[in-house]
Amino acid sequence: MKGTVPRIPPRQEVADTILICITFFITSIVLESWPFKLVIATCFVLAILEIFVSSIYVNKSSDYFPAIACSAMTLILAIALVMLFMNHLSWKEYMLWICIATASDASGLLSGRLFGTHRPFFSKNISPNKTYEGYLGEIIGSIAAGFAILLILDLPISTANVIYICTGFIPCAVGDLVGSAAKRELGIKDSSDKTQNLPVFNKLEVLIRSRHGYLDCFDSASLAFIFFIILIAGRS
Repeated sequence: MKGTVPRIPPRQEVADTILICITFFITSIVLESWPFKLVIATCFVLAILEIFVSSIYVNKSSDYFPAIACSAMTLILAIALVMLFMNHLSWKEYMLWICIATASDASGLLSGRLFGTHRPFFSKNISPNKTYEGYLGEIIGSIAAGFAILLILDLPISTANVIYICTGFIPCAVGDLVGSAAKRELGIKDSSDKTQNLPVFNKLEVLIRSRHGYLDCFDSASLAFIFFIILIAGRS
């Protein structure tokens, strides 16, 4: 039986998401671009480690789906990790990426919890709590956050930036579904007594315990980052 902890209230989830954005904002300004890459890289690596460490404690089955889901999520994180060091973005561009990804998560969660009643057919077996209202919230929240960041940080209204702002919710949603599939199969959906009782992990996860672990923070963001880098690379 996969152990879970009680669900966190929506406002605490949203507050944690805002806290993550503020933390990255301050870190990016103080450390600027290169050291900030190391901070993000550490988060990606911890998410990968969470998959591998948790997989040790999962009963093996003849079903191929767990292996496919976990392999896909690991591959996404690994590609994002490599692309992180192959590109040179300003700290403002990093903030545009991470704020849209986290805003998509937070607004989708809040909208789904408050108004969600209609469950989409394509995610009922992967993440049954997803709703159309939640996805609509992701769209509105990510676009609003994106244009707000453009104005606040005085970023150029380039084609790449506008495309990412208007469509960034798509890789966020796909990454979240792949991550949800992996987390459910590993028994770390909505956190887990497996990872909570592990040495080192139980200490580190205190920092983001209400976000249910590193993978939950960066499943959406990692695929969104790959998408953002592809757009930025093609802007010239």
